[in-house]
Amino acid sequence: MRIAITGANGFVGSNLANYLHISGHDIIAVIRPKASSRLIDPAIEVRFTNYETGLDKALAGAEVVIHNAGSVRTRTFNDMIAANVGTTRRVLQAFNRGEHSRRFIFISSQAASRPSENGKPVTEAEPSAPVNWYGRSKLLAERLIRAECEKEWTVLRPVPVYGPGERDFLQVFKALKSGISLQIGLKDQLLNLIHIDDLCSLTEACLENPQAANEIFFASDGETYTQREFMAVSARLLGKKNLHLSVPKPVATAVFSLGDLFEKASGKVGLVNRQKMKEVVGLSWVCSIEKARTLLGWEPGVALEEGLTSTFEWYEKKSLL
Repeated sequence: MRIAITGANGFVGSNLANYLHISGHDIIAVIRPKASSRLIDPAIEVRFTNYETGLDKALAGAEVVIHNAGSVRTRTFNDMIAANVGTTRRVLQAFNRGEHSRRFIFISSQAASRPSENGKPVTEAEPSAPVNWYGRSKLLAERLIRAECEKEWTVLRPVPVYGPGERDFLQVFKALKSGISLQIGLKDQLLNLIHIDDLCSLTEACLENPQAANEIFFASDGETYTQREFMAVSARLLGKKNLHLSVPKPVATAVFSLGDLFEKASGKVGLVNRQKMKEVVGLSWVCSIEKARTLLGWEPGVALEEGLTSTFEWYEKKSLL
């Protein structure tokens, strides 16, 4: 199958491209002109676009378009809308015009949904209530696709994705290796995770399955973890005994707010700011994958310890950890 993947230079996009290439699909890796293609298998065709013009050419011949390009962090809400809604609209329009295009798969986010209450997993059928710019932009992009896609579409909402090549979790693991385990607030929050290989396998399950047409699916490993459990497993695999510290919410809020001041002074968008605070402070994020299991027959296959072990090995190989 001929598959175009936007944002194929990043962690998720490059893994999708390489995974589906190994599975025997004909992949078109779509990236920006100045983006590096070093994470993409050299056997994969690379096409360049600025996502403003030339998208018809970049997606030409694709039967399936996996739209993964976008931004997680921006300085303003308008920038976030431009990156995640405006770009989606232009890619979708090019897909609609495609002579061979049949299915549009959008890599959205759990953030487009809502936090869970009392540990109860959220389902795809429940109303969404995003808490920050990123989640709102992803939900708006989903609604755009549902309203304007002229062919089949599928939306995937992955929870936090980890695995070899991922960089955001790296900061947490560096703290653990130094002997510090941090938790925000006194209440142990709940979360889901998914290894990149499981996200790739779910995406592959959606390429042709008629049950995936015009549906939204959460993507996780099917397990629920507490912050403390995740930190403990990670520390043990790193061979460290950690001092576990609970950071009071007011202190955490002040630190996240300082992140905003740093961004204004430096002009750089970081991991610590008030938008991220809205997502992590005092909230649990747990979703159900029963829909994917029932309609697609999909099962996640990477256990947390196995996935973290391969992740740590990659970091060490690259001298990052």
